[in-house]
Amino acid sequence: MEQLSFNQNLAYANRVGLSLSAASARPEPEPATGNVTEIIMPQGQVENFQLLLPMLTQLNQEKRWLAWIDPPQSLVSKWQKMRGIVAGELLVLRSTPEHPARDLAERALSAGTCHAVVMWTQKLGRQSLAALEQASAKGNSHGVVLRQR
Repeated sequence: MEQLSFNQNLAYANRVGLSLSAASARPEPEPATGNVTEIIMPQGQVENFQLLLPMLTQLNQEKRWLAWIDPPQSLVSKWQKMRGIVAGELLVLRSTPEHPARDLAERALSAGTCHAVVMWTQKLGRQSLAALEQASAKGNSHGVVLRQR
């Protein structure tokens, strides 16, 4: 039945002047898109473990690193005590003046070795978010930007 319908559509396309090759041409694959989410949290809630745990556990289904950039130290301590994510797959990076957090995030996202990169930071501009999106697409990684209001 599907083949009959397909043939009928081709017959119609040929009647209206379309060539057979144009009617059967495959659409070009769309370029990979990045996956970066910005989460804005109330003051003092940047280490809200109840919000982060389900999301990060879901993202941790792949066997690649989970990178944290500039997390609160108290959150790292709590994380080490929790189950669900293997501590050996957690990569904690600290920014410096020579290596700002955004640069670290771009490198981690684009490398392809991290399934997710979570960055605690200040507000990012559109260009910064666009750069993170591109890096995410390149490395097939998820980016999460956490910041306070």
